[in-house]
Amino acid sequence: MWITIYYIFSYVVFFYTMAAMIALLYLAIRSSVAQKRLLVNAPDDDTIRYTLKSSPITPSVSIIAPAYNEEVTILDNVNSLLGIYYPNFDVIVVNDGSTDKTLELLIEEFKLVEVPFIDLKRVPSKPIKKVYRSTDEQFAKLTVVDKEPGGHKSDSTNAGLNICLSKYFISTDVDCIIEPMAIYRMIWHVINSHHTMIGVGATMLMLNGCLVEDGRVVEARVSNNPLPAFQQLEYMRSFLIGKMGWSSHNTLPNISGGFGLLNTEVVVKSGGYDPVSLAEDVDMLLRMVTYMENTGQKYRFAQIPQVCCWTEGPFSIRMLFRQRIRWARGLCEVISHHKKLFFNHKYGKIGASTLPYIFIFEFLAPILEVSGFLFMIWLVLIDAVNWNTALVIFGMIYIFSLSLTFLVLIYDYATKAVKWKSTWKSYLKLVIAGILEPFIFHPFITFCSIVGYFNFVRNRGKIWKPIKRKGARKREEENNGSDPSQENPDATAGDINETILGNV
Repeated sequence: MWITIYYIFSYVVFFYTMAAMIALLYLAIRSSVAQKRLLVNAPDDDTIRYTLKSSPITPSVSIIAPAYNEEVTILDNVNSLLGIYYPNFDVIVVNDGSTDKTLELLIEEFKLVEVPFIDLKRVPSKPIKKVYRSTDEQFAKLTVVDKEPGGHKSDSTNAGLNICLSKYFISTDVDCIIEPMAIYRMIWHVINSHHTMIGVGATMLMLNGCLVEDGRVVEARVSNNPLPAFQQLEYMRSFLIGKMGWSSHNTLPNISGGFGLLNTEVVVKSGGYDPVSLAEDVDMLLRMVTYMENTGQKYRFAQIPQVCCWTEGPFSIRMLFRQRIRWARGLCEVISHHKKLFFNHKYGKIGASTLPYIFIFEFLAPILEVSGFLFMIWLVLIDAVNWNTALVIFGMIYIFSLSLTFLVLIYDYATKAVKWKSTWKSYLKLVIAGILEPFIFHPFITFCSIVGYFNFVRNRGKIWKPIKRKGARKREEENNGSDPSQENPDATAGDINETILGNV
């Protein structure tokens, strides 16, 4: 019996590993095709900006940024959002019942006063208490919403949607720093699509280690802290290989909740974000796909390789552990809530291919890896390990992992996704991270996933807890009195949706 179990399990692990490697190789090839197509068809930033800046068809965009206890970084990051290059956008910061000085700092810095408002109540959220606007014309694009605490980012985003009147909105985190040309790059794909563009994603990387000046990344660097360095490599693989590969099929597993452009009307008609979801980005994408497929409408997704957003990642093991078990629990929620979509061709390529991939190669992977590790310990104890075969298989997997690391660096260099301060030093750090990752970072992430699965089964860990921030590195000489409308050549003090206040 044990011999039979041994052979069955060995073959399952072997073929599963081969299938995973083939799937990743296929995504890498498709990503290369998609990036080449973009390099040929997409114009440079200057052309996009010249074309859209004065065009009457340039759609309005709202940036919705939930904030909870962000006093360390809130002022720098809001200034960064206000300095984006785009002729028709506004910023909606949603204070989700912060217990620190987040709201007070915003009121003081941006000269905010309470104004009348209309809560459209299009999607579910905790009640909005107050809405603030600035008395200073240079901050006319800023709206701050103070709401009852909802405990989840998705609830705060819904509150922002309830006063948002823009055709599109960007879902982001208030701690993120968005590249000035980000909206231009994303909207270009919207206006050039023959079908309804329901979402556009872009590459997002770690802010840790970068140098920031006046709310912008002026020197992109890989952190010397191993944890952010591992995450940097992980993010690059996810965006430049995974999501770019899926986008070539007009499918995406998600549009990152940290930074992504979504169609406001489609999101609202899809019911908005699940107010208690721990995987709000995946859940929202599946809600939109379900709505579009059920109503028979044609739609498109897009993903661009350029880095458009920087986020401060966990810099300690404790914070990373908390983040990743939340992600794993959120994955379980998605599978549970949207199980009717899995392997269901009625919901297009998302149901037929993307979701099966997520279930087989992302959800099941930690379970099989832990089972394989325990199985290996048992074989060692009974002295039944074929070490030659084991080393060959391990070496094959390890070489494949390193190949993906080198491949993503090639993609990064070819597409100029990031302009690193010192390219060879940054790439060296990422290569070292790739060499060590299978022994250090990956086992830790697998353990976090298993804990997250157990939390889902035991119905624990449902509260969304943002990670602690340190703030970005800055130059010693800072211009604290900078005027976003002067730094931003596309800024216009009055070009904001005044109807957001109900024209009162």
